[in-house]
Amino acid sequence: MKRPAGKSTCPMNMFLELFGDPWTLLVLRDMLLVGKRRPAEFLDSAEAISTSVLADRLRRLEAAEMVRRVGSGERNQVHYVPTGKAVDTLPVLFEMALWSMDHEPAAAPLQRVITRIREDPLDYIAEIRAELERETALARP
Repeated sequence: MKRPAGKSTCPMNMFLELFGDPWTLLVLRDMLLVGKRRPAEFLDSAEAISTSVLADRLRRLEAAEMVRRVGSGERNQVHYVPTGKAVDTLPVLFEMALWSMDHEPAAAPLQRVITRIREDPLDYIAEIRAELERETALARP
């Protein structure tokens, strides 16, 4: 993603420019850990993202090469596939989830996800990466 001239190149600032709102992280969570791909699937999440916010976040993630848009322009045919760059965010997402589990009594995670994160996070990431590679291979003509 090309940076406008004069923008801060501080690594923390650059991270926050892409991930500084909860919706972006929640879309990535749903893609990487739940397997959602189509806009309608994201709209079904408990956090109730609006269609306009979802469309904006998917555009941002696509511009940042975190997701790839697949399918024709028809609404029901489009889906989004996370890239390797998105998978590389998993250690950060895992640490955020674990921090919340330790410090927020009301946190209610997907138990299967937290169990996998605590048991062997690197193996879990490898499984997610392998599944995305299979999915990408199947989508090729």
